[in-house]
This record gives sequence, structure tokens and C-alpha cells, in this order.
Amino acid sequence: MTSILKRNNGVTLIELVAVLAISTILIFVSGVGVSVFFKRYKVISDYTDLQTQAMAALQTIRNGHGFGRGEEFYGVANARRLQIIGATDVFGAGSGIKIYPPAAKDYQANDWVEFYLDGNAIRMNYVYNGVQVDSPQYIFPERDQLDKFQVTRFEVSDANGTGSILPLESLSNEDKPALLYVELDARVKVRDGVPPKPDEYKTISYSTYMVKK
Repeated sequence: MTSILKRNNGVTLIELVAVLAISTILIFVSGVGVSVFFKRYKVISDYTDLQTQAMAALQTIRNGHGFGRGEEFYGVANARRLQIIGATDVFGAGSGIKIYPPAAKDYQANDWVEFYLDGNAIRMNYVYNGVQVDSPQYIFPERDQLDKFQVTRFEVSDANGTGSILPLESLSNEDKPALLYVELDARVKVRDGVPPKPDEYKTISYSTYMVKK
């Protein structure tokens, strides 16, 4: 009878160590890749959020902040009168705008709303129905995001200051300024700097015209 010999090959210690080493390297490489992906995703997400909030702030200034039950809006578009406030390095420009809305009721005759730069944020102070708010609100960024987003420039100027767009004689003093030029620069920190290198930021720069109708 012919006997059949069956050989059972096991795994040597050297082979086991080699497999473990290769597995460790693959896990490390994949872990680094995932970490880089999430860091990159966070940068893109924060930058998108910065742009969205900045645009929303400009829209609020233009179209107005809702008061009461959200039925009354105080903004540039429906203003009775506009006043540039605050000081900047640019002649004729300010760091904020004061808006006097149309008074639907007698007790609203002295109402107003201000949008202005305070540190690294745009804030809003107002009088509504004859009562002034206790504490100005944060428009952009929100208070809990001050360590994340920073407004580096908010500048308001009279776009028709020289009469280049509308004839000045056609406007009464009550109607001046009627057309505003608003500039907004902001940034978000994307990486902490290692001394002597500074922190790294991504920035935006928006400019727009706003007209009092």
C-alpha cells in the first residue's frame, strides 16, 4: 500500500512579525490620511461658514433686522434717514451706519438702529417702540464665535458724496446719504502658528452698494 504523506506548513515567527509590521504601517498611513482629510474638511467648512455669515450680515444691514413679531424691519432699504457714524482712516468714511426707520406709530418717532464695528465684530444697537435695548447684539460673528471669526474691516461711505451717481441738487439734506458703499473684510483661523510663525488665516473681502429707497 502506498502511503500518502501530508505536510502541514505552519507560520513561522519571522513571517508573523513581518505581517504585523506591514499591518502597522498600513494602519498608520491610513490613519494619517483620515486625519488630513478631516483637517482639510474643517478648513473648508469654517471658510464656507465665514462667507455665509458675512453675506447674511450684509443682507441684514440692507434689508433690515426684524422687530416685534418679525413684521417690522429696520434697514437701509426702508430708512427714512441715514447717518454714517464712527471714524476710520479714510476721509468721509465711517465704521458704522445709523438708520432712522419710517415711524408707523407716534411712539416710534424716535426709533433708530445702528450697525457698527466693535473690536472684531459687527454689533447692533437700537431703540424700538421708544425703548432702547439693554445690550447691543452681535450680528457677525455671533458672540460664541468670536474666537473663531474676526471682522478686520467694516467701512461705510457715501457712494454719491461727489454727485457722481445722482445730482446732489436733486437730493434734500434729509435724503443724504441716499447711496452707501459698504466694505467688509473678515477672517477665520485655520491653523495655529508655531513661533516664530504666526497663525494662519483664510480671509474674505466683500463690497456692495446699498440704496435708500
